[in-house]
Amino acid sequence: MIETLATVESNRELAPGYRLLTLDLKEDVKVSPGQFAMLKAHASIEPLLRRALAVYRVHGPRRLSFLYQVLGRGTEALSQVEEEGAVEALLPLGNSWPIEGSAGQRAIVVAGGIGSASVLMLCEELSASHVDVQLFFGAASEHAAACCRLEDFRTLGLPLALTTDDGSLGERGFVTAPLERHLRDGGGEGAAIYACGPWAMMRAVAEIAAQFEVRCLVSLEAPMGCGFGVCVGCVVAVKTGGPLGYDSYKRVCTDGSIFPAEKIRWEVNAMTQ
Repeated sequence: MIETLATVESNRELAPGYRLLTLDLKEDVKVSPGQFAMLKAHASIEPLLRRALAVYRVHGPRRLSFLYQVLGRGTEALSQVEEEGAVEALLPLGNSWPIEGSAGQRAIVVAGGIGSASVLMLCEELSASHVDVQLFFGAASEHAAACCRLEDFRTLGLPLALTTDDGSLGERGFVTAPLERHLRDGGGEGAAIYACGPWAMMRAVAEIAAQFEVRCLVSLEAPMGCGFGVCVGCVVAVKTGGPLGYDSYKRVCTDGSIFPAEKIRWEVNAMTQ
């Protein structure tokens, strides 16, 4: 983990509210698929704390990209940083997607909206490891799919099932519908599911995976103050084998952000989402 002042190579607006930030670091850093960084516009006084963003792509030991949606004060301040500006960065943080990497394996990747930011590198590594990958990509609309860089996934040439809420691109409806059909048709045999997206989507994916007895991993998001386990602001309830109400808690930043889906107390955590 390094703490550094990174230089903005570009902070390109893809569409209103969506940006692709590329940073040049002062030190070499090794980032694995699924890891994240805590970022803050250097000139910004308010908000005080950094924001957690998944590393979207690694272009070299000192050059990284982040795909993000402008949703609050932290990302709004970040969106205002221009080329050659400075960003405070703490990275890499969290665990990474477990990839066994042997040929002949099967993987099912489910990306929902801006959750695509956590799984592009995963798809690249799975493909490079000759794993049989089926991609499910869901977005609110054709416009949202473009903002979430669907084009980058298309270039990988993976089998793709595409849905939009409004039916403007691909199948109309939620991405969980073609996923469930795929598993019902035997597509989950010998496979692992990797999912990142809205909380409700991941909960539904977890329930479907459990129904068909398919291993499922999810990348969670939670409000974070530090990113390295000190503030304990990002805890989620996990199953311990005891009755509901006697939960154990894990920190998303250091125990995750990637967890086995069956370990999450979805019904408890939904109240805080």
